[in-house]
Amino acid sequence: MTVLHNVRILDLKSSASAGELVDIEFSDTITAIRPSAEPDPSSAATVLPGLIDTHVHLKSRNALLAAVRSGLTTVIDLGTHPDSVVDGYRADAEVPAILSAGSAASAPGSTQIAVMGFPSESGVTGPEDAERFLDWRVANGVDLIKIIIEDPDATETPALDIPTLQAIVGGARKRGLLTVAHAVTAASFDRGLDAGVDVLTHIPFDRPLSKATFSRIVESGTLVSPTLVMVRAITDARLGEHADAAMELAIGNVSALLDGGATVIAGTDANETPFAPVPHGPSLHSELGYLVQAGMTGAEAIRAATSAAADAFGLSDRGRIVEGARADLIVVDGDPLTELSVLSSPAEVVVGGRRLV
Repeated sequence: MTVLHNVRILDLKSSASAGELVDIEFSDTITAIRPSAEPDPSSAATVLPGLIDTHVHLKSRNALLAAVRSGLTTVIDLGTHPDSVVDGYRADAEVPAILSAGSAASAPGSTQIAVMGFPSESGVTGPEDAERFLDWRVANGVDLIKIIIEDPDATETPALDIPTLQAIVGGARKRGLLTVAHAVTAASFDRGLDAGVDVLTHIPFDRPLSKATFSRIVESGTLVSPTLVMVRAITDARLGEHADAAMELAIGNVSALLDGGATVIAGTDANETPFAPVPHGPSLHSELGYLVQAGMTGAEAIRAATSAAADAFGLSDRGRIVEGARADLIVVDGDPLTELSVLSSPAEVVVGGRRLV
């Protein structure tokens, strides 16, 4: 057993500053939380659940080590191939826990296949081909399904049609798997809603989302992972002097989602591509800053990367500090509710009971 001594647990549920000093005993799970045996009122150590990035792409081990140093204890991989790469990282005791979709579903001839090198098996030819794709993903041990939803009016890239999207979503649901959709325009958001996906990732910056779209998102309970840090990278790379305006529009769309009562979770699209790289780890702290800019409180932003993110992906064993939960913990010096930036340099990081920082 290992013990964190003389720490205060951040109360994210009530948005209150950390309270009494406690000792937290853990192995791979939290086994006991009790009043500190030797309380030191001068202690500034605050403990909170490990952070979850709901959108990453795996490539190098060094990137995952950087993620751990930034307090990430779980990452959701939404596009990595071959599956053996994911398997290798899952077996690595020094990196975050990984949930993975592996190869995303896209149309044959898509950018994913023709340019990014994803296997031809990831191309879905029509509704009747959905079962073949899903069987292939399940056989390779995936935890969820990623779908590329293109906007036929905005690009010449081949796009999956609505019946095919619906067949993939329906088949995934029968298998107990969540579906996460890549959707970067307002029209592709609507196509994702037509398909019935569980999570829309990215936030449109081509135009404001319509009131009807906001209503559909809230009524259906569809979750949104806006990856604003990736929007910043893409707009900077593509739009030049118009980048700031596009970013303002994207943040406005997130603000409207929050005002309407939608559930927004934290994700970055962390990747190591040369075109628009987003660093694993530090980018999640930038994302939390953008979510606060969009209207979240500090506590809400932290929940978006802890309990809300865990709930979104059915991870009932993490995202909260309670006895019996997985021991994914970070310790920071100070109170993140008054100074969010203290999260970016944790003093300690525990992943599944292993002290990695």
